[in-house]
This record gives sequence, C-alpha cells and structure tokens, in this order.
Amino acid sequence: MKFGKTFESHLTIEWRQQYMRYGDLKELIKQGVENAPSPLTSSDYEVQAYYKAFEETFLTECQSELTGVNNFFLEKLLEARRKHGHLKLQLLAYSREPGHTGSDSSLSQRAERSQKKVMTTRQLRYAYAEFYLSLVLIQNYQSLNETGFRKICKKYDKNMRSVAAGRWFAENVLDAPFTDVRLLQRMTIEVEDLYTTHLANGDRSLAMEKLRVPPLGEPTPPSMVFRAGIALGMLIMLLVATAISYWKRAPLEEHTPGLMRLFRGPFTWVIFNFYMAANVAGWQQAGVNHILIFEIDPRSHLQPATFLEIACTFGILWALSMLGFLYNDLIGVSDPYVFPLGLILIMVGLLVVPLPIMNWPARWWTIKLVGRVITAPLHYVGFADFWMGDQMNSLVSCIVDHYYTVRFYAISWLRYDRVNNCFEPDVMVPITMCLPGWFRFAQCLRRFRDSGSKSMSYLINAGKYSTTFLVVLFSTLRSNSEGGYANTFSNPYTWLFLSSCVVATVYCYLWDVIRDFGLFRIMRGERIFLRKQLVYPQAFYYFVIVENLVLRLFWAVEFTILYHNLMTPYNMRTISSILEITRRFIWNYVRLENEHLFNCGNFRATRDIHLAALNPRQERMLESMMDESDGVSNRRKSKERIRLGKEYF
Repeated sequence: MKFGKTFESHLTIEWRQQYMRYGDLKELIKQGVENAPSPLTSSDYEVQAYYKAFEETFLTECQSELTGVNNFFLEKLLEARRKHGHLKLQLLAYSREPGHTGSDSSLSQRAERSQKKVMTTRQLRYAYAEFYLSLVLIQNYQSLNETGFRKICKKYDKNMRSVAAGRWFAENVLDAPFTDVRLLQRMTIEVEDLYTTHLANGDRSLAMEKLRVPPLGEPTPPSMVFRAGIALGMLIMLLVATAISYWKRAPLEEHTPGLMRLFRGPFTWVIFNFYMAANVAGWQQAGVNHILIFEIDPRSHLQPATFLEIACTFGILWALSMLGFLYNDLIGVSDPYVFPLGLILIMVGLLVVPLPIMNWPARWWTIKLVGRVITAPLHYVGFADFWMGDQMNSLVSCIVDHYYTVRFYAISWLRYDRVNNCFEPDVMVPITMCLPGWFRFAQCLRRFRDSGSKSMSYLINAGKYSTTFLVVLFSTLRSNSEGGYANTFSNPYTWLFLSSCVVATVYCYLWDVIRDFGLFRIMRGERIFLRKQLVYPQAFYYFVIVENLVLRLFWAVEFTILYHNLMTPYNMRTISSILEITRRFIWNYVRLENEHLFNCGNFRATRDIHLAALNPRQERMLESMMDESDGVSNRRKSKERIRLGKEYF
C-alpha cells in the first residue's frame, strides 16, 4: 500500500484537518515537475531561477504545515497533562479514602458507601481507559506526521534532484516539538503503573488488557469474513428454497393469515439487521467514526462482517422456521404454529442469554440501550439513546406484529382458536403504536429539562413526535367508525386523519433535512441546498432530500391503493413497513455524518467521562503539578509558546 493511502487510513478522523497535508504537498511536487522549463528550450539561468523559486514555495508550504502540526500537538499535550493531573488527584483521593468499619456506622450506611466506591472505581477505570486511548492517538499523530514530512521531503529531493528538502527536514522537523516522544512515553508508563496499582490490584496483565488499544486501521480478521460469507451463502440457498416451496406448496387458506402475520415481524427484524451491517460498513468506508458517536469502547466494537453474520443467522432461522411451517406434515409435526413460536423464542434467547456467542458485550449494550429508551424520562439522554428511539419509531409495524404474536400464543393458540379474530386490532394496538413516539417525546422533554429550559429546539422536536399520537388517534377512530358512513370521505375522522398525516409529514421532513441532516445551509452556488462540509458525494445528498420526502409521503399512496381495493391491507402494510426501515437506513448515513462533523469541529476523538469536580485544595494541587519542572517549563510559558508555535516545553 502506498504511503498516501496508509496515511489516510491511520489518521484520527476527527483531527483530519490538523495533520500535515501530505496529498496537497505531493500534488504541488507533481505540478512543479510538470511546469518545469525544458533545458533544451530554456537557458540555464531560467531553469535555475525556476527551481529556486519553486524550492522556496515548497519549503514555505512545509514550514506552514509544520507550524500547524506543532501548535495542535502542543495544545493536545497541554490538555493531556491537565487531564492526567486531574485523574491522578481523583485516583489518589479515592485510594486514600479511609474505611468505615466502626460500630457508629449502620449496615445501610456501609452498604451505601460500598456501592458508591464501586461506582467510583468503575468510573475511574472508564476514564483512565479513555485517557490512555487519547495518549495513543497523540502518539499516532506524532508518528504519522513525522513520517509524512520525511516521505514528502524525500519525494521532493528525488523529483527535483535536490538535497534542500532533506536538509530542511533535518534542521526543522527532527527537533520540532511534535517529534519529542519522551513526555508522552513517561505519561503513558505512569498511567499504566497507576492503573495497575490502584485499579487492577497489582495485576499488570489485567491492566494492559483493559487499557489495550487495537492497532489503528486493523483489517477485519479473515476468519470473521469467512464465517459471514458462509452464513450469507446458506441464507441465499434457504431463501430460494423457501420461495420455491411457498410457490409449489402454498399453505392452506385457513393458515395463510396466521402465516403472514406471524412471520412478518421477524422478517422485518432480519432486514433491519442487514441494513445495520450496511450502515456500519458505509460509515467505516466514509470515515464516519460511529464508535465515538455511540460512545462504544473501541477495544470491543463490532465489525461489519459480524453484523452481517448476525443478520444471516437470524435470516437462516427465519427461513428454516418457514420451511418447517410449510412441510410440517412431512416431518411429522401436527401443529405448524410451533415453528413461528420456536423462531421467536430462539431469536429472543440469542439476544438476551449471556452466552459467549454472537458478541455478548454488544448484545448487552443493545439491551441496556433499549432499557434506557424505555425509561427515558428518568435519566440523562445521550446520542445513542435518541438514535435507538428513532430506530424504534421506524420499527412500529414490527413491534405491533410482535404484540399480535404474543397475544396469539398467550390467548388464542392455547384455546386452539387459530386465526379467526385473533389478529383483529384491540385497544392495545394503538397504544403499542404510540409507544415509540412516546419514548422519543419523553427523551426530548428530558433534554429540555437538562438544558435548564434554555433550548427550545428540544420542545420543537417533542412537538414533532406528538404528531404520532394524533395520526394514531384519528386512524383508530376512522377505522372504528367506518361502517357508519356511506363512504370513507363522508367520515369526518377521515379528513382529520389525512390532515394529521400532512402535518406530521411536513413537520418531520423539515426537521430531518434542516436539523438532523444540517442541509439547506447554502442557498446558491454549486452546493445549493447543501452545507459547507460534505463527507459523501454531492449527488447523494440530493438523492436523500428527494428520497426522504417520497418515502414519507408513501402513506398517501397506501391510502389510495386501499381506497380502490387494489391490494389487501396486510400486503400494503408489509410494503410500507419495509420502505420505512429503508428510509431509516438511508437516514442513518446522513444523521451520523452530521454528528461526526460536529465532533470534528470540536476535535473530539475520545469519549467524555465525567468525574467529580475538584475542590479548591485539589485545584491548587493541580496548578502546582502543572508548574512543576519535570523537563517541562511552567504552565504560563507553555501557553505562550503554544501561541507562538516556535518553542517547546
């Protein structure tokens, strides 16, 4: 692999603009070679003058890049030193905390203190793991930039047949502030020692296991890709077999409604998992750091191949269950409805049973995230929380299907009342349809509360989700009163339903493109209706603008088709639910890209672990630590030298 590609694949994405511009300098050299006067048609003086002027231009650009790299490195180094001092004071205060075992303490007080200490320990471990990752990223920043300057200077001397760039590199880069690794190495070793002593009970191997950072740019293991490929091949064969079997051996008419309703929910979930695999692959390909955005531990995140393997596993189970339903009499099973029940139980078991398969840490993260969504008003809401809430809003049909499944097996199936009336809506259906909207509504209210009631955007966003309640309300009233009118347009609830759908569509669409996507910031020029920074090709954003509107308006197509009896309601609902998760799949790309650009603007490359604020005494101790002479000048001089970018600690 050429160094330019290696450089791009190993840099910290959120700091991309702060690295030396290797590609631009390489292009500058190429232009210099192409524009050089020919010795055959130009005098020696003209040739020498050109190369001298180009040398000055090139070295000026290199010096400008070097100054920028030094300034950013010194800024990050100062942040790291202060963070290191803060963590050290917190750790030492925690370690010196006296025990409480006297008779003056009640059992409940001791239990409360013990629980608080466990929480503090966990928090310190998270904080040190993230801080250690930040040190690794800074070291990687040093290494990549130094290699980049060396490579570009070597390329210049080779193409221009000169030694000027090599001399400039030796005089300016080798002694530059960002190439001094001693302070970072000492800080890294001290973090490892502190973690080992105070947070790992002296077990260094355990400490390094927790602090270990996977190699940057590490490719997906071949074994993982092989497993995913095998699972995908098996799924394709089973899906073909299922389609042929359904065509050749259609189920009895009395079983068809149950078959379709019981299998649609799991099938929608399978498609959603395939979309998630594609999302993760797309984010990685585009350089969108979803690991940081979702605040996932980079030491144990899922690769796209793992998502694909999980999706294929669920798909294989679905296909086998469907084949069992169709061939139940041939395999000696009298009741075909045991197959969808087995499918649901196995899928739920694979999700919640804490076995070391299918990446239990990731499954546990998902379970906790769903739990946080359901209990939204009770705790702080982060990006991952409301992202999951939005996914659940697109899975409303899937959730309702699973409610029908639970009701069927809990009530009708036990009484051997198969399909007749057991899939008709009841009072719980509209309530179930409103639940995802309520979760996001509650999250918005909690965000508004946590903002100190200062950000009205959270209330506006809550208003968007409240339109869900109106749509479900008028849809339910319209369905229940349909038989009392000559036609559907004589029913006043039809007009209220259509009006609520129009309001919800306009409200949600405008919020999507303006707030979630951050588009329509530029109203003229080449990037009209877009924004300044783009990660994906420009045409993709125009596609998203149109696609999001078309799929949000699909309810009008559904209403028209059902009004003219062109398709059964069940089949129409199946199509609309798949289109909705497809819209969410595309939405995920742009929504996370917009959040990624926000992180880039703040140069945020690691998770923020909030610890207790330092008291005044600890603040004075931290200031003293920052001023200590340990090969580093005092803090005041450091700040001044960061501004100048010419001297080093």
